[in-house]
Amino acid sequence: MTTRSNGRRPFAWTEKELDQDVLPDRRRLATALQRICRHLVITTSEGARTTHPTQAQAAAYLKVSETTLTRYLQGRRIPPDKTAEFIFNIAWRDTGDGQKLGITQEELLELRARAEQERCGNCSRHRDAARAAGQKLRSLEETHEQLERSTAERTRELGELRQRVAALKQETRRVKDAQPILVSEAGPQKLEGAARAATLLPVPHHQGDRQQSKNGTLAARNVGHRAEELLRGSRPDTTLALLRHTADAYTPAEVALLIALLRERAHDDLADNLAHIFARDRHDHDVVRAALILHEQQAVADAEALLRTAAAHPGSAVSRAQEAGTVG
Repeated sequence: MTTRSNGRRPFAWTEKELDQDVLPDRRRLATALQRICRHLVITTSEGARTTHPTQAQAAAYLKVSETTLTRYLQGRRIPPDKTAEFIFNIAWRDTGDGQKLGITQEELLELRARAEQERCGNCSRHRDAARAAGQKLRSLEETHEQLERSTAERTRELGELRQRVAALKQETRRVKDAQPILVSEAGPQKLEGAARAATLLPVPHHQGDRQQSKNGTLAARNVGHRAEELLRGSRPDTTLALLRHTADAYTPAEVALLIALLRERAHDDLADNLAHIFARDRHDHDVVRAALILHEQQAVADAEALLRTAAAHPGSAVSRAQEAGTVG
């Protein structure tokens, strides 16, 4: 006796839609298994043949679970050799003519082998990608450790620099309290007027005492002449030599006034270079005095630049003095 069931097509459960991510060889194997299963002749437990078998009946007939059969037909799982061979033989027996299956056993097993290799190849690509990602992660970790060490070193250097700047600021306050230097309180106006208002101007090295009643005007004229010489310089080497001589021979007050004059005339490069050479090469005491004058002239940025440069080159003048004493 043959049983029939209305309302659905025969073997509708073999018409599985495959997901887009199913690999090509797996897709071909799953499609072949769907075609083969449509030729199964299933007999119920009552001994009746059914033309509309359910997937559960087919799974029991093929001796696999219903979930496993679904995965075979969707390309989500590859059946072992023996299982694929068993499914083919059952369908071949039920049809009575293997040609109706549209595929031979050897072709089915070949499809299964290619699908297996495709899976392994895909896993291999994933392993290679994971290995490359691991190497990149280790490289990033090493770079991160180097950055942390570099940051710690920079933090230490910054701490030392801040301590040096704090010491220079303390020295500035001490000098200001002990030896106030009177300069013009009119702000950054005419530098010649600021120099005339100064009542105490230290003399340059290797020159005589100029602490007389007309010293302010003379110092301003000296600064003005030197500014003109710097502005007329056309060769970088000559200008650099003149800046070095100025930083070494002029008093802190004169250097401060000259920096302010160059800044007022918009010759910022000359002002920056003179400030850098002076702060780098002179004693801290001289740098502090020049910075104090610039600060009183409201040239706060130049005053801070002098102190920072001196803090970045500690011991320069002392080392040269020691070398000179050794040579002498």
